[in-house]
Amino acid sequence: MKYLLTLSAAILICLSSGNSFAQQKSTPQKSKISRTKQTKFYWAGVLQKQGMTSYQYGTHVLKGKSLAGGQNQPETTFALKAGKKINLNKFAGKKVIITGKKVDGYPLESGPELIEVSAIELDKVMKMNIN
Repeated sequence: MKYLLTLSAAILICLSSGNSFAQQKSTPQKSKISRTKQTKFYWAGVLQKQGMTSYQYGTHVLKGKSLAGGQNQPETTFALKAGKKINLNKFAGKKVIITGKKVDGYPLESGPELIEVSAIELDKVMKMNIN
């Protein structure tokens, strides 16, 4: 009888702790997804292949501005990295708009901020001089 009571108590404890573990595990995943969505930003400028640098990160650079800032912000350089699905070489020398997120821990060694590119498209806005 004591064996059956002990076994029942052990099963009950395992089931209740397993249920609370599953609840704890699902909560961080939801918050992680929402944080990822919030960290996407946009930049516009001219994309170039990155040559020799002192900071040694990224494969390309964007000379331009963050679209989240004001109009009077100075043009700056951003280091870029992209996954295998995005070919940054196709856009070298062209005006582009980049969607991505800043990589934590950068800039290093007086280098630029590092942007992880999730999407890229040509900047179709054309400036026209009207006299």
